[in-house]
Amino acid sequence: MLIEKEYLKLSEILYYLQRFGDLNPKIISAISRIRDADKLIQWLRENYHYRLAPFPRYEALGLKKYYVTIYSNYYRLPLLDLYDVFDGITTFIFRDVNNPLVINTAIYFTSTSFDKVLDYLQDEGVIFHYDIHKVNEEKFYPIDYSIFNFNKGVFEGLLSSPREPFELPDLSEGFSPDDLDVKILGKKQERSVSSLKDLSSLLGVSFKDVLYHTQAHVIGKGLIKFYSVYLYKPDFRLEVNFKEEEVLEELSKIPSMYYVYKLDDKSYVAHILDSSSTLLSYLKFISSLKEKDTIETYLHPYDQQYMITASIPYEHFEKGRWNFNTEVMMLRAEKLVKKIEEKEENEE
Repeated sequence: MLIEKEYLKLSEILYYLQRFGDLNPKIISAISRIRDADKLIQWLRENYHYRLAPFPRYEALGLKKYYVTIYSNYYRLPLLDLYDVFDGITTFIFRDVNNPLVINTAIYFTSTSFDKVLDYLQDEGVIFHYDIHKVNEEKFYPIDYSIFNFNKGVFEGLLSSPREPFELPDLSEGFSPDDLDVKILGKKQERSVSSLKDLSSLLGVSFKDVLYHTQAHVIGKGLIKFYSVYLYKPDFRLEVNFKEEEVLEELSKIPSMYYVYKLDDKSYVAHILDSSSTLLSYLKFISSLKEKDTIETYLHPYDQQYMITASIPYEHFEKGRWNFNTEVMMLRAEKLVKKIEEKEENEE
């Protein structure tokens, strides 16, 4: 059983981990002035569902990010089929549990030319409408563990005041990442528990090279904007769409709201990831804000029927450039249409 003093230590360490990562726990000790920080970090790894996720500075990688809402004509359209159609360029695909025809996805690409795939699916009746918005800005909020019950493994309530966003500095000016830089970042996103030794094995390169590229390029050139640290196994993800900055401030009182997009239409999309014990209280709080703004809420249970997450599309980065092929996507879209048609014929 932890005591209050230990709660405070752990929440402070987790705050700094989200700023600097866990590559070198000694840095966390020095910054936080908690001498046994390295031991406490190891204790967190051993006793919780510890995951540290890096968020890439995709602009420095030569990518753009788009938020796409798809209105499907099929309740049971498999999300894996959509992921396959888009050839791995989606960083997430979410289906709303309250309206399974609504699918939200984020896409990393170099332009909006992927919309020809959506047009084709619309023409073939797989979807009846879609919206594309460019992500113009991102805001990152360190998950606030000051009200986390470490004994029960859950957040207890809302914060008393709004939080401020945080982002690591951009040091990438004039720097062009190479293939190994992009693969290290992608693999770390893909398997957040991977150590540098694990990455060395997965990528088939020496530990020395992985260490150098991680320290000098991925971290040293600011290719990571932010880290999130999770101690709990999530049951759901909430996406909250709104327009007023006042609502954003209020939503930041939710301790597990960690990430917000600002889109090209000046609307916001907030992301909340948590366990089921908090869901009802969060929904009630969000509902109380509707007198201030028009708010849409999408609920995504944490299973493959409703949610797929992925890394940056590092497999498409070769010889220092992105190699995307929309014709491949079109061929896969045609296969999906044929698959749906065959299924419908068999059901008749």
